Amino acid sequence: MTTEEIKNFYKGYADKIQQKRLYSPYILRRYFHEQNYLLVMKSLKLTDKVLEVGCGEGIVAVFMAKMGISVTAIDISPANLLAAKELAHKEGVEDKIIFMEGDAENIPFNDNSFDVVIADNVLEHLPNFKKGLKEVKRVTKKRAIIALPTAMFNLCVWVLLGGDVYWKITRKTPYAVFFGFFRYLLGIILGKDGVNEGYGGEKELPHVWRYPWVIKKELKEVGLEIVSFEPISIIFPYFSFLLPLIKFLDKYKNKPILRNFGSGSVAVVEKN
Repeated sequence: MTTEEIKNFYKGYADKIQQKRLYSPYILRRYFHEQNYLLVMKSLKLTDKVLEVGCGEGIVAVFMAKMGISVTAIDISPANLLAAKELAHKEGVEDKIIFMEGDAENIPFNDNSFDVVIADNVLEHLPNFKKGLKEVKRVTKKRAIIALPTAMFNLCVWVLLGGDVYWKITRKTPYAVFFGFFRYLLGIILGKDGVNEGYGGEKELPHVWRYPWVIKKELKEVGLEIVSFEPISIIFPYFSFLLPLIKFLDKYKNKPILRNFGSGSVAVVEKN
């Protein structure tokens, strides 16, 4: 797909993230995304002036505003922005968030406009990933928080790359993990940046699960120094009765060995 086709798709796309993830009836899915949001916001200060790039339905922006943080949020989709404004109104923080239409590859603010820029699982959707990184660097004064789907040694990652979902058993379950592992391994052998999962039913849309060493290299190439690089969760697929074990492992998920077995990651970076 061309850059224009990709952006036109997202301009007309309406996320259902809040209903599908935050309030999912499947406990594994709900738990993983809760951990994602908590990790993204963990290093914020109440005095930070924050820009969220690709805010979707406004979940993180509203969480931050309820904490008392000054928030500006942009998204390329008018439908997403409408949903985000409705959520902010429902939660009583509509006067504490500035919502604007904006493209993550061409952020509509001057250099060094914000204390922190957050890109929560959005840059992997861009036609030009590195251009998005450079824009994040440009508009932050010092720090950025970047969450990405990361192709690590994790069963849930392989399940998703195999075309299945990790939060329930489906007809694809018997073979998904094997097919996903093959794609994961093949990408490494071929020297690729990661594995493209596709998005919204469109296999050609970019939604790349990048290998962690690729992410770290690309961050350094644009002049961003890694302060921390932490997996979102050491999560297992299909069986919710394993959640106590997952929670136990997540207490130690940033230890040298366990950090390689996570699903997704959050990088806190600074301009060097």
